[in-house]
Amino acid sequence: MRILVIGAGIIGAALADRLARRVDGGPPGSRDAVTVVEERRPGAGTSGTSYAWFNANDPEDPAYHRFRTDALRTWRDVAAGFGGPSWYRAVGNIAWAVDEDAKAELAARVDALTRLGYAAHVIGGDRLRALEPAVRVPRGALVAHYPDEGFVHGGLAAEALARRAQESGARVVTGRRAVRLNVDGGRVTGARLDDGRDLDADLTICAAGRDAPALLATAGIVLPLADPSVPGSPAPCLVATTTPVPGVLTGLVHGPELSMRPAENGGLVLEAVDIDAGIDDAVPADRIEAAGTELLARAGALVPGLSTDITDVRRCVRPLPTDGYPLVGPQLPGLYTAVAHSGITLGPYLAELIDQEVHGRPAAALGPYRPGRHV
Repeated sequence: MRILVIGAGIIGAALADRLARRVDGGPPGSRDAVTVVEERRPGAGTSGTSYAWFNANDPEDPAYHRFRTDALRTWRDVAAGFGGPSWYRAVGNIAWAVDEDAKAELAARVDALTRLGYAAHVIGGDRLRALEPAVRVPRGALVAHYPDEGFVHGGLAAEALARRAQESGARVVTGRRAVRLNVDGGRVTGARLDDGRDLDADLTICAAGRDAPALLATAGIVLPLADPSVPGSPAPCLVATTTPVPGVLTGLVHGPELSMRPAENGGLVLEAVDIDAGIDDAVPADRIEAAGTELLARAGALVPGLSTDITDVRRCVRPLPTDGYPLVGPQLPGLYTAVAHSGITLGPYLAELIDQEVHGRPAAALGPYRPGRHV
């Protein structure tokens, strides 16, 4: 079967890798002819610019929580297959709350997650200092630790997955954008690239993230993602990176005013929910620069004596389905869609399930997340 994957973010790259290797043990000679198309390079979009936290930290929907915990187990298997790569960091996450309402909410979250069998603990000051000795949490804060969470360096991870796919026989086309889906008699037969070439396929998988709505619209399909151009859209965020400060952080930390984790350059990755608000397509450059300055000031308040500078402030647009859940499944004959807000957490697990489906074995786990639920 000729399979065309459009997009090489973490979902598309994991999918190309999985399909090219046929790890499900298909019969001899059954390997698919896999092509993946990426406008820039693997992981250069949202996957490489986001905060990239993998977790199953929300207990509100137990079924989706289990879906995400299955995804965390898949990540561990994938990382083991790469020999424990430096871009996969299962280093734990610390979160804290200060005001009484927020403390009650955090305590309830830890309790609910524990009842679901998830590793979640309220910890004291001694344990906090052992885990993150450089971080100073406000006196009286309630602190939680989630030891099984972590992050990936998304760009490096996508590159590694795409490279292994290529080594397994996949064709990786970079620097080219898919501008339309080709449809013949109601069936998608591939895609046209921005250089005028047509890539023919028996199955086209749209894993184009934030660009998926525009591509699918060329086949008359509406994909319900939050529009980043709308003022107040929740899709965009700002992520800043600092100069190297090795050893300052071990894992992720989430405070009321700042989230931090180590960056691939040895610096810090910084993000804040309140700063993300209103970062739509029209945000001016001076506001982005000011956001970086503010994020650095907040980092200095959490890590006394921190000496570093901002090297980059990136505007990241998350592919955010309007109800928050993944959009995964067939949409037209010859067309399959795979788009999710939690692509970093879900990417390899979605690849496993989609590989199963496209080879004739429906994946019950994907049932609640079909794109058609919005019709």
